[in-house]
Amino acid sequence: FCRSLILSCKITLPHQTLSNTRWACQLHTVNAVLDNLPAIIECLSAINTATAVGLKTKICKFSFVYLLTLFKDLLSIVAGLHKYIQKETIDLLQALAYKDAVCDSLKQKRSDSTAADMYARAKALCEVNHIIIEEKLSGQRQKTKRMDDFVVESACGAHRGISTDAEQLKTKLLYPCLDRMVTELENRFSAVNATLLKGIQACSPTSENFLSDPHLADLAHHYNIDLMTEEVMVARHFLARKKQAGAAPQDMILVYNLLDYDMFPSLKSVIQVALTVPVSSCSCERSFSALRRLHTWLRRTMGQCRLHQLAVINVLRECTVNVTECQERQGKIHLQFIESNKLTSFKNLIQSIVQDHSTCF
Repeated sequence: FCRSLILSCKITLPHQTLSNTRWACQLHTVNAVLDNLPAIIECLSAINTATAVGLKTKICKFSFVYLLTLFKDLLSIVAGLHKYIQKETIDLLQALAYKDAVCDSLKQKRSDSTAADMYARAKALCEVNHIIIEEKLSGQRQKTKRMDDFVVESACGAHRGISTDAEQLKTKLLYPCLDRMVTELENRFSAVNATLLKGIQACSPTSENFLSDPHLADLAHHYNIDLMTEEVMVARHFLARKKQAGAAPQDMILVYNLLDYDMFPSLKSVIQVALTVPVSSCSCERSFSALRRLHTWLRRTMGQCRLHQLAVINVLRECTVNVTECQERQGKIHLQFIESNKLTSFKNLIQSIVQDHSTCF
């Protein structure tokens, strides 16, 4: 869009980068479109191109407005939990409690009153922006004529639009979205993951359950570590003396560094697992625009492993490399290798001479 046209239409909120995996990024995009919907429609009407006409046709539909209203409500409920989980000072036990509260809120949205209110707000938004609400779609979908002479057992690619009926929108859109979000949260915070989170939290000195025997035992059992309760008892008194001396550790890394491996072998292994689990369990989040930098237009399919490697190559491409420094370093390594081989050969020669001399005598 041209700058003057955008300013005249008073677009206030910039569009955020859309990510395929992060619900928070999708919430920013939904809010941006909802807040600037009149300006977007006016801009598309003023631009006389095929792309603008196609976008306006898609936007000026009741189904589009209803989905914006739907995801604004649902994603707003999860936004607080998403921000809390990304905090460096997160309390994992508190995060589990927040997750349960979010799931209860989503389940409460699964009601007729919520569906009616959402439908009314979407309808009012359409009336304000002069968007025509389509009539109900027919229940029977016709088969394409070119398939008349064939027995069809699956869909032929015909797409049926979304009905504007309130009951259909509730059963086909609202309830499935709610169920899917609740399922995703329950799977991410499953019973096994909840036990591990409690064990990791027990390794943090800021937790109320610091060095709790049951929580540490569950974490150690999951990773096949034979945790000695005597080590936990001694470590608890050892860290208590550190606290009295004013040198109490403030995070998990300091606890790991304070504990000696010979004194606390099993406990230190458990804390090491607690430190590495967040890093080893994370996943890559990419936006659609970032994928274009990988230059993979000729590939039709690609696995996650190759995609991760290409992303790493793209990051390392921006690193500056001094060719002269690399050559000098390679030369030094080569000289060291030659000197090492010469020294080894000289030692072998001396040993053989000594052996021959001892044999003669």
